[in-house]
Amino acid sequence: MRDRLPALEGVAYLNAGTNGPMPEDALQAMEAELADQGRRPRIGMAAIERWIALRGRVRSAAASVVAAPPEEIALTSSTSQGIGLICAGLAWQDGDEVVTTTEEHPGLAGPVHELGVRFGVRVRSVDAGDVADAIGPATRLVAISHVLWTTGRVMPLPEIAAAAHAVGALLLVDGAQSAGNIAVDAAASGADCYAFSGQKWLLGPQGSGALWVSPRALDRVAPGTPWYLTYSEGQVGTYQQDACRLDAGTIDPVTLTGLAAAIEFVDGLPGGRPGWVERAAMNSERARARIEQVEGARVVDPGGPGSGLIAVELARGEPTDATAALAEQGVLVRYIPKTPYLRVSVGAWTDDEDIERFCAALAGFLAASG
Repeated sequence: MRDRLPALEGVAYLNAGTNGPMPEDALQAMEAELADQGRRPRIGMAAIERWIALRGRVRSAAASVVAAPPEEIALTSSTSQGIGLICAGLAWQDGDEVVTTTEEHPGLAGPVHELGVRFGVRVRSVDAGDVADAIGPATRLVAISHVLWTTGRVMPLPEIAAAAHAVGALLLVDGAQSAGNIAVDAAASGADCYAFSGQKWLLGPQGSGALWVSPRALDRVAPGTPWYLTYSEGQVGTYQQDACRLDAGTIDPVTLTGLAAAIEFVDGLPGGRPGWVERAAMNSERARARIEQVEGARVVDPGGPGSGLIAVELARGEPTDATAALAEQGVLVRYIPKTPYLRVSVGAWTDDEDIERFCAALAGFLAASG
């Protein structure tokens, strides 16, 4: 499996929370698609049918990641775009309120902030443990991450969904750090809308993503960026019957091909995606235990099962400096702005040598910072 992830060569690849290592399968599929675009006409019925079929293939692949049927998936270019589509598509009224957390990525915090700027919506940002209690009669949307990008905390979505639905609010979930990292069943989570990225834990190319929309929420969300395929047979005013009406427009077929191939790469391995997620959780557990042995490093454990995101607090030195120092040694992690944390992403591809390399580099940095 590692041999089919060429970006792992020569480095400890511990930052899939930003961009994951693309499989050779995806690279080859994208190269073939690009060559094909240059050698065959991109016009005519055959080309259109091939394009539509590709979109269907990607929709099915993305749906499998969140245990949903393809008709409940819209294609996007990112998690942020999916979140923006929902925020832009809801009918906001005076007095409406959004509940979110103080630990959200700008990809969620930004669209939510704009609701306050444009529509006067009240935005309540609360501690991650207080979300359910903050929901009240004025709440129209709860917008939170499934896995927080800061610490890897896994949020209790069913509990939060129950509180949101009790007042008629929707639950919008940022799945950028969950889809491909932990097991996801969007419908069972209680979410109404679940946006996720292709380029992170799903190992796809930049500019890829998807948005799951529950059938119960679909008619509450107007298309934020309507285009030709928003409408049935191109008839403006007559929406498609399923979530494809929310598709974010034309996405390069090369990108779509890469995302489908990356997802199918994992699904085709022994054990499929369930085995992939299980292996990642085991690797993460071993990594946490080993990192705790490094003097001057503390693993932040916010709770939640199986997340491959590990926040590490340093007793000495700055996380920004540590990130740069480790990169010079081929150890690829990142820091989280406005926190004291290094963030380590552990996936199914991570082996003990990667973790030992990280721990040795971190120990050297801490010693030099003392």
